[in-house]
Amino acid sequence: MQLKVLGSSGSRAPGFHASCLLINQRLLLDAGTVSFALSLEEQAQIDDVLLTHAHLDHMVDLAFLADNMMGLRTKSIRVWAPEPVLAMVSEHLLNNKVWPDFTRLPSSDRPVLRYCPLPPEGPVEIAGLQVSWRQTNHPVHTVGYLFETEHAAILYSGDTSDTEEIWQLGRECTKLRGAFIETSFPNRLDDLAIRSGHMTPAMLEKQLVKLDRDDVPVYIFHMKQQYLDELQRELSQSAHPQLTVLRGGEIYEI
Repeated sequence: MQLKVLGSSGSRAPGFHASCLLINQRLLLDAGTVSFALSLEEQAQIDDVLLTHAHLDHMVDLAFLADNMMGLRTKSIRVWAPEPVLAMVSEHLLNNKVWPDFTRLPSSDRPVLRYCPLPPEGPVEIAGLQVSWRQTNHPVHTVGYLFETEHAAILYSGDTSDTEEIWQLGRECTKLRGAFIETSFPNRLDDLAIRSGHMTPAMLEKQLVKLDRDDVPVYIFHMKQQYLDELQRELSQSAHPQLTVLRGGEIYEI
């Protein structure tokens, strides 16, 4: 797998882009940053979008991706997520009020986007990868994903506070080669992190014990930039031997 980090921040500001990974040039994982991170030609290569949940920083650029691709693609882009997530996207974003419904444009038989609800239990094949998922601990319906090829796998936590099943999924995968895990707030804001469904560095350490994979590199995303210096200091004290804070723009071959 090739992974390009289009965005790794918990919000947007100059130089900081919201959560988004591009896998093998064809699969977009979350859609916080697409339209100004990729050229139109690169956007046109995306066949599938997989969403963890329907908060704005994870879906907002789906609107602009769809707008940009009308007239450039004849094949619909498949948008994958659990049914409750797709229902929120349809109701609150692509609803012909906030933004046009690109699941019916330019025509209902050949739309730019096509919703693909994930079955209740995985795995399923998406863009040549085997994809499994587990619900995480966040205020809206949210899942984390495990992506597998024949020889390697990566884990993506999605947004979460203290949780269980996603770590079991990663722990039991013998070919796990990387884990992308959110950490949003510094330790002093642990109450805010819990109430908003996010993690602090101290909470991250407890989740890494559950993952129990010191052999696997851990990549941190979703940091709130107003606390960036504080977060980096606290994360630098992690006991995990292979922890990297993502900046955006990184490319990994796994």
